[in-house]
Amino acid sequence: GEATTTTTTTTTTNSSSKKKEEEEDPRDHHEFEIIVCHANVIRYFFCRALQLPPEAWLRLCTFNCSLTYLTIRPTGTVSCRMLGDIGHLPYEMNTFSMHHGYNW
Repeated sequence: GEATTTTTTTTTTNSSSKKKEEEEDPRDHHEFEIIVCHANVIRYFFCRALQLPPEAWLRLCTFNCSLTYLTIRPTGTVSCRMLGDIGHLPYEMNTFSMHHGYNW
């Protein structure tokens, strides 16, 4: 018999490309986990993920309600895309501990 080829368009985080294949490439599958927790836990996880000494978390400061984004690739390499980002909050809602704004 004659083989048939289908053309699919897949979108990845980097670009869009057309691929000729029977099934979607498993590398195009992305998985996200959202963890909501205390900033101390985030800072500790950040240090461990980047292979920094665990006590380095004491030298990091993050605002309340901040976002941290780590990428873990299938190879096991880890990179930090954001640490403690508060761009989604208006100035008057920025807090660190009991202090408001950026001057603490």
